[in-house]
Amino acid sequence: MSLVTVGIAAACNSLMAFLVLPRLEAEHLHRFAASNESLAIRAWLWTDLKAAVYGWIPLALGLLAWDYFVRPEASQVISERIKGWLVRGLLILAWIPGVAPLVPHWLRPPAALAAATGKLPRVPALAAVSGFTWLLPWAMVGLAAALLCINAQTRDSLLGHGRVLSALSLAVLVAVLMLTLMAFPA
Repeated sequence: MSLVTVGIAAACNSLMAFLVLPRLEAEHLHRFAASNESLAIRAWLWTDLKAAVYGWIPLALGLLAWDYFVRPEASQVISERIKGWLVRGLLILAWIPGVAPLVPHWLRPPAALAAATGKLPRVPALAAVSGFTWLLPWAMVGLAAALLCINAQTRDSLLGHGRVLSALSLAVLVAVLMLTLMAFPA
């Protein structure tokens, strides 16, 4: 039931962010007074956009930390160990390019690395989907979470036997409802 609650909250938030909030923000920009509802709308829209682009980073770091500190020791089954290494590799591969833009521009890469990347072939198919490159890390983190949730013992350990997911889903739903009520006062 908790996954359904998170899904409903995410769907409501997405509908508000795509359909209602930009129109309300444009409407409130024409007013001279800065009211609380205008501030709430702008803050909600800004948070939604930043979470859509960078929200996977704390998820990946949380899954890596959970994997290192909490995850039950994998049995001697080789498939579980391979799956663990695959999950770690996916999360690290997703995390490194996400943190790369945070490196200062005055820090230059070595000349050999710049020359090697310049020799790589350009793939024209990637240029067609360049607008959706922000989805790649989300897909990698989602795949890693799906691989972790295949095993029932790992899934129960990750989700806290439903308690953590229930609390999280209820908090997200309350936050979406609270912001909706702030944006549309009676």
